Amino acid sequence: MMRRIIWLLSLISIGLIAYSQDHDHQEEHHHHPEVEIGVSNGIVYNFTEKEAAYGIHVHVVKTVNKSDKFGLGFGYEAIFDDHRHNAVSFIILYRPINQFSLNFSPGISWLSTEKDSAKPSLHLEALYEWKLGIFHVGPLVGVASNFEDFHGSVGLHLAIGF
Repeated sequence: MMRRIIWLLSLISIGLIAYSQDHDHQEEHHHHPEVEIGVSNGIVYNFTEKEAAYGIHVHVVKTVNKSDKFGLGFGYEAIFDDHRHNAVSFIILYRPINQFSLNFSPGISWLSTEKDSAKPSLHLEALYEWKLGIFHVGPLVGVASNFEDFHGSVGLHLAIGF
């Protein structure tokens, strides 16, 4: 059941990206703010434990060049499952095309229910966003691992730029 939901949301996201490509030709350049504060939330499926839970990720990213293609920042993620997975990460953002972003986020993850559970982790995320005034909204797909657990996520990204 959960795999079907993940596949369905992934297909919807791909469809939205393809549909909006025509719209991109009408909009010459989608300028990104210098600093973005955002939240991503959605369904997280832990492939190792074969269970789904709600997850949330908050972040701050600063654009580091005039082309808006690169950004650096920090993030925190929480997965509200039985173990309460947590992670802090350094975010490296890359925008290969105007409204599409890829985040590479190495960090540290730990379980709230276990002492001394901190481990290196890696979070990868792809998102597409539409500009609504000072807000950016769009679907996201992500994967993460701490080299013992592996999880995937689908959800919604909402950010405000300054």
